[in-house]
Order: sequence, then structure tokens, then C-alpha cells
Amino acid sequence: MSAVRLRPLPMRFRPRLITALAFIILLGCGYFFFGVFIPGEHPGLVARNLAGGYGYSNDFYPIWVGSHELFDGRDPYSPELTPAIETGLYGRPLDRRSPSDDQVNYRAFSYPLYTIFFFAPLSPLPFPSVQIVLSILLPCIAALTAILWLRILGTSLSVSGLIATICLTLASYPVLEGVYAGQPGLVSAALIAGTVAALAKDRFALAGILLPCASVKPQLILLIALWLMVWAFNDLTRRRNFVIAFALTTLLLLASSTWVLPNWFASWMHTLHEYRRISPPPLAQFVLGRVAGNLMSLFLLILSLYLCWRERRQPASSEGFLMATVFVLATTSVILPSTIAIYDQFLLLPGVFFLCTHYDKILRATVPVRVLALIALGSLAWQWVAACAEAIGHWLSPNLVHSSGALLLPLRTAASVPFAFTALLCFFALQEIRSRKDSTDNAANS
Repeated sequence: MSAVRLRPLPMRFRPRLITALAFIILLGCGYFFFGVFIPGEHPGLVARNLAGGYGYSNDFYPIWVGSHELFDGRDPYSPELTPAIETGLYGRPLDRRSPSDDQVNYRAFSYPLYTIFFFAPLSPLPFPSVQIVLSILLPCIAALTAILWLRILGTSLSVSGLIATICLTLASYPVLEGVYAGQPGLVSAALIAGTVAALAKDRFALAGILLPCASVKPQLILLIALWLMVWAFNDLTRRRNFVIAFALTTLLLLASSTWVLPNWFASWMHTLHEYRRISPPPLAQFVLGRVAGNLMSLFLLILSLYLCWRERRQPASSEGFLMATVFVLATTSVILPSTIAIYDQFLLLPGVFFLCTHYDKILRATVPVRVLALIALGSLAWQWVAACAEAIGHWLSPNLVHSSGALLLPLRTAASVPFAFTALLCFFALQEIRSRKDSTDNAANS
């Protein structure tokens, strides 16, 4: 594929109208999530005696507690710390022998030790202040991630279109869930976007520094790091600074962690084992079952491997490289994170943007592909429409939205969105492989 050209997104209506509509969607979804859905879940937590602690920024709380432990000279992976974290989050320690506690998400410091280094400036603050900082910081990071991917993909947008895109990004369920949970995964996604943006500008050393920093959520960078290493070693003479910076940064993070806490890696592995034992499986297995989910995961991995291998010679500014990159990220979101980690589906954002910038190819595609595109668009739009409708209903009369079925209605398509958009990306990947094969065959025949 050739280098990326500026691609205007379709604007069938007036830009100001689109911006106003996107802002209304953001307000409606935000009101539904924080004003209807979260309070609606509270009675269930009260009934299970799980509502006595911090709910907001609950995923960041173990990092905050772990940082205090480490800076006080104690092991943040210590099993004795888990009841303290559970007490802070739920008001009491959990009893895994109890049916009501057995399926509660695993709560301990389960991140690489160097995660504490990145968030150390927040350690001296009381946790309510940390919640306020994250409430401002994480939406800004999500918006920055959207802007970076738009620039990477060469998307041409007016100011109104850019604002509308940011509003719709912030209104997405993964971002809302990530902001509520105080999820460092949003930071990892931003660092991945920064890495690709740096590579596109041939700033290889900067990219090699940013990518290891994104490993505070290692499962999010596993596949993309493997792909970028294959790409870099294919032209090591030109791209060696990326490999060197990546290796040195990784070594620095590991060495500094080992210097601070020599046995941290073994403790972290034990914590990950406990996390995997309690947490639900990845989305593919959860929705399709173990056998079908594993087969689908294998198919996506093989297709990713084949696509990346074919595009390994392409420059980072080419469409071929970007196609492989967004496909790898979409594959990651489906087959690696736990099902409950909805916020990690934020990795689908570049894939959605990629499809939007190539809408003309979808319109010219076969009927099944166009139907799939409508399903993907409908599953995404349903969340916005249903959330806004329930927000209006709740605002008019709080009693209209109170049952668990009504609360979950806007989220019914949450599992469909990753599958639908990943399937569309499979169409583009297979089309790219087929076109490359045809061009190779024509060259050989001539």
C-alpha cells in the first residue's frame, strides 16, 4: 500500500449540527452511566455488603495502596495487603468461600512493580484527591489518543468534526468505564498511539521509549510489541534506534524494579495466576465458548501473523503498516483481556477510525460486508441512542428506569461491537492479502 493520504470523513449534514448532536450524545451517555447505571447497581452491592468502600477509581486504588506499601519499605504483592485493599474497596475483606464473594473481581496489586514509579506523583495525595485528578486526567488522555490516531491515519477533519469525534469517543462505553474505574489501560492505549505516531515520523528512539512504558498493562502490548519488533528487525540498519531504545527502556524498568524489590517478578507472577483463576476468560471464549473461542482466537492470530509478515517491509507511514497495526490491536482486544475489562476495548478505536476513513471501500463491497457494516454501526449507535433515551426518561421520572433489565439495555450490544468491527477489519485484511497476491502474480506473468 502507498503512504497514507489525507482522507476526509463523510459529512452529510452541517458540521455544527453534527457537533451539537455529538455533544448531546456525550451528555446523555455520561448522565446515564454516572447518574443512572452506577447508582442503579448500588442496591445490589448493598445487598451483598460490598458498598462500604471506594467504588469510583476502584482499579487505581490497589496502585495507590501499593505505592504506599513500597515507599514504606514493604512488599506491595504481599498476600496480607489484599484484605486491606478489599476493605478499602468494599468496606470489608472478601471471603472467597462465600458464594456472594467468590465471583467478585480479584483485588490486589497485580501490575508490574514499575507501574508505581509512573504514578508516584499521586501517592502523597489522599485518595479522594486522586479521584479528582483521574477524573480530569483520564478523559483528556482518551481525547488525546483519539487525536493521535486521527493524525496517524491521515484523517482530514474540520474543527467541528474533530470536536464531534472526541465527544463520541468520550461517550463510548470503554472510555466511560475506564474513567469510572480509574483504569491505567487508558494510559497504555495513549502510549501505544504515541508509539505509532512517533514511528510514522521516523522518531524511532522516542517510539522505543514509549512502548515499554505502556507495559503497565502487559497484555495490551504483547502482540503489538511482537509485530513492531518483526517490523524493526526487517530493516535494522534504519530502525535500530527503535530496537535499542526499546531494549534499554525495558532493561531500565526491570532493573530499577529489581533493585527496589529483588523478588518482585516472582510475586507478580503469583498474583497474575490468582487473577486469571478468578477473572472471566477473554471475550472470544466468554461469548463463543472455549472451543469455538479458541478457534476464533487462533484464526485471528494466524491472520495477524500473515498480514504482519507481508507488511513488514512497509514504512510506518504506509497504509499497509497501519492496516496491520490496527488489526493487531483489534485482535488483542478480543482474545487477550478479561471479559470484564470493557475499558481495554478502547484498543478498537484505531480500527473504527480506519474503517471510517475507508467507508468508500465498504460501500463498494459485497452485500454481506455492507450488512456487517450496518450491524457494526447499529451495535455501536444502539449504546448511544438507548443511553440517551434512558437518561431522558430518568430525568423526567426516575421511576421509569429502575429494573436491572432496563439498566443493562444500552449495554446489550457491548459484546457485539468488538466482534463486528474485528470482522470488518478481517475483510480489509483479506482484501489486502488478495490484492497483494494479484499484483505479485501479474508482475510474475509480465
